[in-house]
Amino acid sequence: MGGEASGSNAAETRAISDAVRANNVQSAVGFNYRNVPAIEMAKQLIAEGRLGRINHVSIRLLADYAAHPEGALTWRFKTEWSGSGVLGDLASHGVDLGRYLVGDITDLMCDAATFITQRPQVGMTASHFSRGAGGPMGAVENEDYIAALLRFRGGARGILESSRASVGEQCSYGIDVHGARGALYWDFRRMGELQLCLDQDSQNAYFSTHYVAPGDGDFARFQPASGIAMSYDDLKIVEAHHLLQSIATGHAHGANVDDALYAAEIIEALAESAETRGWVTLAL
Repeated sequence: MGGEASGSNAAETRAISDAVRANNVQSAVGFNYRNVPAIEMAKQLIAEGRLGRINHVSIRLLADYAAHPEGALTWRFKTEWSGSGVLGDLASHGVDLGRYLVGDITDLMCDAATFITQRPQVGMTASHFSRGAGGPMGAVENEDYIAALLRFRGGARGILESSRASVGEQCSYGIDVHGARGALYWDFRRMGELQLCLDQDSQNAYFSTHYVAPGDGDFARFQPASGIAMSYDDLKIVEAHHLLQSIATGHAHGANVDDALYAAEIIEALAESAETRGWVTLAL
């Protein structure tokens, strides 16, 4: 199941999680950015304390697929079918990425906006990349954009920004992590690179580029030497491999439905915060 497709709300995701547990089966969820070798390396560096205490994190998932005002009013824009807008579609991946690298989120505050409130009505089989013009218009029922402040269990502060309607942005997904002794950042569009600032003085430090290589995550299963690109589709192969490992061993490997439930509950809390315009404390 995809990260955003494991239920249109937390209650549906919880029901799926309960069914998986009741039937003693294994599951996989499409939080595939976890599977990037550069992210696996980042996780190891953070766990080893190479960055020191994590102070602040910035997560961004920006896209333009809904930036055109003639973009079709597909299921993604209707709450009955989608549950939420960019929160469930993209921000859920950002929540998982932040949790995977930094830890659980304890408190959050969120703002949301819908920039294009009416779209052309089309058949429900249309893609969310489709356009329509000249026909009747319908209301967009969910958010195009969110910006959130996050607090992590270890004390780190975070910013999560996500948009489906940002002109000039195509799959602009990434994360920056700043610690007391070092920092790193990663951009999906340069998937095979990890920018590192390590083992230097706290002032006038600089970043260098690490090209993922055999020994970083599952890179060696796909490429023989550093600097050779992996693809998005390779990440889905890693995801499928984790599921097969889970089935073979009876123990979870990779992101599963419990991770989807955690993300769904955070997404619900973000929506609540945007509605109430206040902080929400998580009881997770």
